[in-house]
Amino acid sequence: MTNKDKFNQLVSGEDNRTLADVKKRIKNRAMLRESQQIALKVLMKLDDFGWSQKDLAKAMDVTPQQITKIVSGKENLTIETQIKLQHILDIPVLASYYENKMTEMDQRIVTFEKRVDKMVVQAIEYSNNYQSTKVLKLERIDF
Repeated sequence: MTNKDKFNQLVSGEDNRTLADVKKRIKNRAMLRESQQIALKVLMKLDDFGWSQKDLAKAMDVTPQQITKIVSGKENLTIETQIKLQHILDIPVLASYYENKMTEMDQRIVTFEKRVDKMVVQAIEYSNNYQSTKVLKLERIDF
């Protein structure tokens, strides 16, 4: 099918599944991202253990085809499958959201610590009978 044919099909009045398919992909985008991250973790752990996908299939008591679906990153994994992966491979599958948040927080803390090492912070409050003013003074220190 040429691009012109595809375009004509899109703009024709006929009911095609394109719009429904696009909506489905958008709806499942977050699930697919998580599945891909799990797939990467599984593949890296298999490499660390020196296991094949068949070895993992035996350990999980599933078919090799199921493992192929998991490592392709397009499978909607059940909680049971995620727990099996977590226990057999010792990878945090269910906590991936919190792992990402902790990594981001650690990076921010390290960046902040680097900045604080080179600065002195002083809080000074000026006041008189009519008003009070607080000033934050930063001084850079060269070591």
